[in-house]
Amino acid sequence: MDYLAWRGDLDFGNCPLNEVDALILCQLSYLKLDGLVGPDFAKRQGKRQTLAEVAEAFRTAPDYEERSNMGAFINPLSPELLKEAGKSRRFGALAVSGFINKIDEENDEQFSAVTFSCGKAWNFIVYRGTDDSIVGWKEDCQLAYMDSVPAQLDALAYFGTAASALKGNFYLGGHSKGGNLALYSAAKAESKLQNRILSIYDNDGPGFPEDFFISPGYLAIADRLKTFVPRLSIVGMLFSNGGNYVTVENDLKDMVMQHDPFSWQTGPCSFIECDRLGDESQFVGKTLNEWFRTLSTEEKKVFVESVFQVLAGSNAKTNFELTKNWFESLVGMKKTLDALPKSSRETMRKNIQLLVKIVADEFKKKLSADIPHLSIPL
Repeated sequence: MDYLAWRGDLDFGNCPLNEVDALILCQLSYLKLDGLVGPDFAKRQGKRQTLAEVAEAFRTAPDYEERSNMGAFINPLSPELLKEAGKSRRFGALAVSGFINKIDEENDEQFSAVTFSCGKAWNFIVYRGTDDSIVGWKEDCQLAYMDSVPAQLDALAYFGTAASALKGNFYLGGHSKGGNLALYSAAKAESKLQNRILSIYDNDGPGFPEDFFISPGYLAIADRLKTFVPRLSIVGMLFSNGGNYVTVENDLKDMVMQHDPFSWQTGPCSFIECDRLGDESQFVGKTLNEWFRTLSTEEKKVFVESVFQVLAGSNAKTNFELTKNWFESLVGMKKTLDALPKSSRETMRKNIQLLVKIVADEFKKKLSADIPHLSIPL
């Protein structure tokens, strides 16, 4: 919001797109634009819908209150961000098209994307991160053991469709899982599509297996990748991220909340960077990734399936529903947990015990390194 006040009066011709602009567009992708923006890229009456028009349609929609409910984890200021961006000279004239929002519980997929276009200068495909749906969180967890999750495949297909329909070059970007989808799409695209990519913006997205970063597709676009994480990143430290990222200053102390883009510190043209990742973030990332490496593919799969089978016992479809009716949710989950096969419960128990052991071991190593002169047996 501060950035919009500082730079909102400058169009992209006077001040080219930067990392903060990219993050604003990524945050706007979390908004419920169903019925307000079409799924195709066709012009309507010779022109495309602008962000200013979308913002006004959102504001005056009969179901505005429902659309403005961002759920348990997406910042409730997002509708206000849309309103102010739509009013600004910088963002208001951007064309908006190709909005897709897909929830497929049968195939464990949550996918959404939208494209912003700045005349003939550029198109920006934004992939939504994990929304409030429980199936979206399950798909995130499946990144730990699947070569490609459904949203990644749809993200790649979306890029191909947009590139066929729109002229000019592309930015790809996203926040959280959306950042992962943007990088996946860029690395897996055909070379003729890769040649049209200007930059990829990965904002605190979970990573990939280590061999992803030596693949020919990744190496072809690596010099155009811009990765940003908050000082106390958790999500961006999951799996491998190639080790090449910019750390953004954040004045919140809560590690989970630092994932929220509204808490990232910015100046007039760029983020305020910190010297290094916080110790807490390094600790959490190291322990979680060590845990992932220790488990077999089958153990990961059984663990994830069991956890989400228990969550399904709550009958909640979203995190908002889960927390709103927390007592009923807990009762349903307890019944489902008790009904799980003994082998599944045993796998869950062993995996959790292993995580606790790894955390304890890493904590002991850190404590020994911090106070070696005490020679405390740990």
